[in-house]
Formats: sequence, structure tokens, C-alpha cells
Amino acid sequence: MESINSVNVLSIDEERLKFRVIVGIDASAGNAVPLDVGRYKFDLPPLTAFGNSNHYRQCHINLDGISCTAQSGPGGAANEAVAWTNGVGFGKVASLEVSLDVPSSGTLANKQILPAETGTGTNAIGRFMQLVAVQANLVGNNAGTRVSLVGGNDIGLGSYAWQGEGFGEAIMCANPFGSTCEITFKRPDMAHGTRLHIADIGNAAIDVGIYSLQFTITMIPNK
Repeated sequence: MESINSVNVLSIDEERLKFRVIVGIDASAGNAVPLDVGRYKFDLPPLTAFGNSNHYRQCHINLDGISCTAQSGPGGAANEAVAWTNGVGFGKVASLEVSLDVPSSGTLANKQILPAETGTGTNAIGRFMQLVAVQANLVGNNAGTRVSLVGGNDIGLGSYAWQGEGFGEAIMCANPFGSTCEITFKRPDMAHGTRLHIADIGNAAIDVGIYSLQFTITMIPNK
């Protein structure tokens, strides 16, 4: 007797409510219009009538993954000695808090960075936020996939990309389609309002990052 394997398939109507959004940002200083470091905006037009309907005022948003690396410098030279910075000093980043200025009542970020805040912290709410644990993976530079050296013995992170997947499930947010969205990066332990970007260690003020993100957005019918 032949066996029959069966799988559950979502209805076509349900699948039509799900959208994949890929955002690529080249924030290098070579842009004709310099970008605001650590704050990146993109248009999100309605892809179908579902994104521009009063019957779908809410959605679930999930950050699927992120990849951040350094752009080549002037003349095609690679930026090899790079790190995350708030525009003043540089620091180690093991995880990123990625935010969208899309309203949400389902997220909270608590910061405890001062002695007076120990055990209580300060809270940020009201927008989409998701935590991403990032690892530095070798991706190569303008000279090919190789490990470059800085100062003769240090691995140049310009040959690497910080990559990771979003923690947790999708969170309920307002319908973002038909608007301009803003992405910000920060470290979870840093003060609210502090933004991070990738820079050459010789100039923290200039953003040389290339940031790639993928979101899954699923529309929710009004009750």
C-alpha cells in the first residue's frame, strides 16, 4: 500500500497578508547626500490594497535578520580598522537593539546604566524594537575574501560583517505601509536616544556602514 504524505498549507488569503521587506542602506561618506548617522529612513509604499485599507490598521512585524559591514573608502581603498561608535567613542557590540518608528504598545526597553538606576532602570516604550545578537563573520573586502591585517598583527574588521537573526516572535504594531519609516541602531545597555553606526577608528563622525535588514510584516484584520 502506498503511503500519502500531507502537509498543512495556509490559505491563499492568509498568505496574501504576509509581506517581506528588504532594506539596504549604504551610509558611506561617498553618498551625494550624506545620511544622518545612526538614523536611516526609507519609504514603505503599500504593496497591495491590503496595506492601504482601513480594514487592516495593525500588523505583526518581525526582524528576520541583519548584516552590517564597512564600505570601501575613497578611491576604493578598504576601511579595515572599523568599529561601532556613537559618534564620539568606540565600543564592543555583542547585540544590537534595532528600532523602527512604527507605533507599538507591545515592546519595552529597560536601561540600567547609572548607579541611581540599579534595580529600576529607565524605560522606553511606544515603538517597534527587537534584539539581535551579532557575530563578526568573514565576508572579504575590496581585495577579495581574505583576513586583512591592521598594524601588522590585528585582524581588520573591515573584512567582516556583523550578522544575526532577530530574537523572539513578531510583535503587534500599527500599519506602517504608506509612510516613511526610520531605523535606528543602539546597544541595549546604552542610554535611550543614543545611536550607533560603523566608522573607521580614525574618524568616529563619518558613517562608513552598509546595513542590510529583512522584515516580515503580516497584516491583521480589524476585529
